[in-house]
Amino acid sequence: MGIVTQDKWVKGTYNSISDDSGQKYKRKDMRKTWDNKLVGIDEWSPKQPQLTIRSYTDYQIAADARSDATPGVTAGPVLTTSELI
Repeated sequence: MGIVTQDKWVKGTYNSISDDSGQKYKRKDMRKTWDNKLVGIDEWSPKQPQLTIRSYTDYQIAADARSDATPGVTAGPVLTTSELI
């Protein structure tokens, strides 16, 4: 099982090359990945769960949202363009 070390005839199978590593395997010892690559069974891994996350709309809205600033008070110094020159 695994990488072919010696080419011998086995009824019902044949040699194939892995798409990832280029190693020679018997076809019965290979699997297809989720992105349609043919790889050896020791190179195969299942599809990652993060690839199938679906987004949804978040309808949480803050009702009557206002800033915390009091009238006439600023958070910091205000510079005008004439002061920058």
